[in-house]
Amino acid sequence: MAVDLLKKNASPQEVVSSLVSQAHVSVRQAYRYVHQAQQGRGRLPLPETKAVFTVKLPESLIGRVRRQARQQGQPISDWVGEALQAFLARSQHHG
Repeated sequence: MAVDLLKKNASPQEVVSSLVSQAHVSVRQAYRYVHQAQQGRGRLPLPETKAVFTVKLPESLIGRVRRQARQQGQPISDWVGEALQAFLARSQHHG
């Protein structure tokens, strides 16, 4: 999307606005896509839209998750998402 808009001579700010409104990415992520498109890195897949999902967990588990995400330099949402994807992938193979 960013590559196509830049080819149509849209300004980087216009491309960012389009990505934010149409692709529902953050402004920061939109600027990242524009930057990579400007450098000729080709098309990047747009991430799936995210939503808030609230669960209740033991405080000790929350602390462990926060520490692990911090150690890996990831936002908690990304770390938990990856952990759940891995768990679900293993579950599919075992039953």
